[in-house]
Amino acid sequence: MNPKTPLFRKVVYLSALVLLAIPIIYLGAPSTREDKGGKLAQLRTESRLGQADLGAIDPASETIRLATLGLRGVAVTMLWSKANELKKTEDWTGFQAALEQLARLQPYFIKVWEYQAWNLSYNVSVEVDNVRDRFYYVKQGIKYLKEGIGYNRDNPTLLDDLGWFTGNKVGRADEHEIYRKLFKLDEDLHPEGDLTARDNWLVSKGWYEQAVKAIDVGGQPLGTKNPTTFFDSPARSQISYAEAIETEGVFGQLAKRAWQEGAKLWREYGEREMPSTEEFTIRLLDLKKWQDEEKQLRAELEAMSPGLEAKIKEQAVADFTPEQRAIYESPPANPTPAESKLQQEVTEATDVTLGEIASRIAEDQPDQAAEVRRLATGIENARRRISSIESNRDVSNYEYWRIRCDLEQTPEALDARRLAHEANRQFEEGDLLGAKDLYERSFDNWSKALAQFPELPMDSTTGSDIVDVVGEYVLVLNQMDLRLSDEEVADRFALWDLVRANDGQRKFAAEIEIYDARTTGKPIPKPSAPSKSLINPADAIPQ
Repeated sequence: MNPKTPLFRKVVYLSALVLLAIPIIYLGAPSTREDKGGKLAQLRTESRLGQADLGAIDPASETIRLATLGLRGVAVTMLWSKANELKKTEDWTGFQAALEQLARLQPYFIKVWEYQAWNLSYNVSVEVDNVRDRFYYVKQGIKYLKEGIGYNRDNPTLLDDLGWFTGNKVGRADEHEIYRKLFKLDEDLHPEGDLTARDNWLVSKGWYEQAVKAIDVGGQPLGTKNPTTFFDSPARSQISYAEAIETEGVFGQLAKRAWQEGAKLWREYGEREMPSTEEFTIRLLDLKKWQDEEKQLRAELEAMSPGLEAKIKEQAVADFTPEQRAIYESPPANPTPAESKLQQEVTEATDVTLGEIASRIAEDQPDQAAEVRRLATGIENARRRISSIESNRDVSNYEYWRIRCDLEQTPEALDARRLAHEANRQFEEGDLLGAKDLYERSFDNWSKALAQFPELPMDSTTGSDIVDVVGEYVLVLNQMDLRLSDEEVADRFALWDLVRANDGQRKFAAEIEIYDARTTGKPIPKPSAPSKSLINPADAIPQ
């Protein structure tokens, strides 16, 4: 053996190690304050994958996870099971302790925070009797989410959930009147800030805005959230704030500014570019733009061969069999299966598609084939965008809330709500004449306000809310031995059409029948029951 061979091998091995160390250093060098580190460290920083980038680093949490000796999954499963058992046995102290242990073991697993916060605020809170105890667990769920956000910085899911809990759980629960007061006065939830800023709906809006910012600025993924309902949340919380303060008796400029801010945020939501289920993004305010685009392109296509659609349809009708023609000319009211089949054939034959029109023009005018394809493609693109925008507008009820925010800002609507609130107070104090006059003035203002927005459907949520106030008015009339249909009352009442459109439960059916008979000159039916039986006092008077 050559004595130089071992030395040669050592040199080769050492050289190989040096060569391998170069890419390892390039890729894996850790970052420091002065140096960005290797490629992997830079990618971690850019993608915010480091533990410090996720949120708080808890030494106690790290210690607990190390103590499981690689059996963290088993420990977590056992704790989940234990937490559910403790909830069933209503051991709330033990339940919370189990949640804390879960949080320490899986602080970066979002579902832990989501599920257990919901358990506290929604499931555990309803199991206790005292309303303050119920609020305590609602608050614990909110605090649990805040702790989760500390570990999972800028996570839009947890921020969105926090907005929902502080808004809808506090502001729409059966106990919402007490919850709103307790939330506003709670020093744990609000270490600083004035009472107005502590309103649960405004706090909710703030959390929703942080969730949106995490997407827009922080580059966080939206995940499984529906963008249509995710991005409208700040505006909806502002609108709910405006509704809530008026219900509680706050009117004037404060209420007007609340509705103005709601309208502003709703417009900004409509202008937002959002992903759709198609390959393109949409803006809800672009509906008319794409409708005009389709109309313009259709006009250009029609100009290339005027009357072509009608000619194609006429030809289809001319080709009908005698049976199809009979169905086409006289559609049966209750078709048999055979007639239904013929009706479908007739409908399909007379439904002239864009593709048929484009193909016929291209066939008749070969030199215009490229232009026809351009127009047909443009029309189809516009139609797809219109369909997507309309679908998403329906999901958020976009048009209704746009109109509602503008309506509620009018002096007439603001005054109508103030007068109705004052009328209810007068009724509770026993001043029937004063309450009756205030209700009637409120209805006059509503009539004027609604006349400014004819595009608002009569049978909207607004209409239903106003009819609830009419129910309160009827209770006042009952105490005065009057009916809504009495001539001196009915002629003064300004909202008959609104009541008719929103009387789904037929509470006012007899009154409407008498009023309609009088106005049309028909015989007036005899009332079948006293007016007071039409309205349930518990439904009409806010408790």
